[in-house]
Amino acid sequence: MTERIYHTPSGDIHYWFNQVYESQPTLVFLPGLTADHRLFDKQVEYFAADYSVLVWDAPAHGHSRPFTLDFSLAQEAIWLHEILAKEHITPPVLIGQSMGGYVAQAFMEQFPNEAAGFIAIDSAPLQRQYVTAFEIWALRQAEGFYRIYP
Repeated sequence: MTERIYHTPSGDIHYWFNQVYESQPTLVFLPGLTADHRLFDKQVEYFAADYSVLVWDAPAHGHSRPFTLDFSLAQEAIWLHEILAKEHITPPVLIGQSMGGYVAQAFMEQFPNEAAGFIAIDSAPLQRQYVTAFEIWALRQAEGFYRIYP
């Protein structure tokens, strides 16, 4: 895995990438709130010999600090899209844990049909018809940090 950096106006996003195969989907691991790329160390170790793998430290997490907290979930998805384009990754399989799952869903909402698949780990759907009132309340508590619902 090679560490790479993507520059944004709000700070630098650090990510790690190994390109094994161009002809099959790349596994893209997205850690949740307060976690960094190390959350997926065992999965990266297991898959990296046979699959192309990308894992990031989300903005304001791990090596992607300092980072100005002036971004939205939608902006995070755009930056992910730009990183994938920079690395010529098509189509990705997005694997998101908790808040990483929200980033993946925002990505798929903004860029329909660009992901080969989505695996959610402890992440609720963002569509409101599937979310309970308590879950909406809990997500809104994080709104100051991620601005999930504009």
